[in-house]
Amino acid sequence: MRIALCSDYFYPKIGGITTHIEGLARALEERGHEVAIITKKAKFDDRQHKLKVIRVNSIFKTSRVLDIPQSSELERRIKEFKPDVIHGHHAFSPISLLSISAGKKLGIKTVLTNHSIQFLYDFDYLWKPSSYVLFPYREYINNADRIIAVSNAAAKFISHFTSKNVEIIGNAINVNEFSPEVKMFDGKSVLFVGRFTYRKGIYILLEAFQKVKQEVENAHLTLVGSGYFSHITDLLIRALNLNKNVSVMEGVKKEKLVEIYQNSHVFVLPSVYGESFGIVLLEAMASKTPIIASDDGGINELIKNEKTGFIVKKGDAGKLSEKIAELLLDQNLSKKISSAAFREVKKYDWKNIVKKLETVYR
Repeated sequence: MRIALCSDYFYPKIGGITTHIEGLARALEERGHEVAIITKKAKFDDRQHKLKVIRVNSIFKTSRVLDIPQSSELERRIKEFKPDVIHGHHAFSPISLLSISAGKKLGIKTVLTNHSIQFLYDFDYLWKPSSYVLFPYREYINNADRIIAVSNAAAKFISHFTSKNVEIIGNAINVNEFSPEVKMFDGKSVLFVGRFTYRKGIYILLEAFQKVKQEVENAHLTLVGSGYFSHITDLLIRALNLNKNVSVMEGVKKEKLVEIYQNSHVFVLPSVYGESFGIVLLEAMASKTPIIASDDGGINELIKNEKTGFIVKKGDAGKLSEKIAELLLDQNLSKKISSAAFREVKKYDWKNIVKKLETVYR
């Protein structure tokens, strides 16, 4: 099959959707399909990933998510590629929705995946009325022949905008890429990977880590990522006197990131809202690094509390610090959690998930 993966989220943008699209494109190509990624024009050398990328001009000549693509050019590029299926990624952004609309016009079958949730995503009294106010979204979303969500939480959110059946197919990774031959627990290293934004809860992690270092003298926290919250993060590190205990790493290449995962003792995702699934959780599970995460969105669907990781209440820095220290100080518990998580993550390998998507395409 010829498959067009259409989204505003692709390199140079970094995040879960970009990672998902790249992984899906490679998995489909390995299965013999021809794949094109259609996204906005941006300053980026697409040759480095060795994937077919088609870039479309936007009205205001930026690569920002809300800058609308030139619909006539988008339609023309889709026609030129002649896909059997158009698969839009992120149900609330321009290229995804306009590609689905173009597919309907051109008689091409379409699939739409929702990767996101919003604040109070499951609050019907808020989103049902809002979905009618946001009427254009309902119209565009309902153009899709099939709708997918990456979790029950993401399915719940998009269901406010459509009466169509929403199928759940989770995110995926290449498990072998992250899996270490031998997992070592050093009793000190804590890791966060993600965008530096308010919703990711980095400020909660730093507050918790100040308490951790009192329990575990040589504890060290590595924060991998960047974003608008970077400056505030630096200020908090200094204000909490954590300069010697916290490292910040930006622009980390994939090979180095895998190494960091494998060498970390604990992974923490302290999000306060908007966590529909979290590919970083899969990456940590595959690297056999025990997880502590907040009870937000789709996290509860992936992590079984006290079995494949620990779930703590959102914003509870005290409980978070307690669990971090517990894992750092208890090697046997860390091994038990990491082994169970590694067994669980195998069903999220791209070799399994791509087959589910192929069934939808057929």
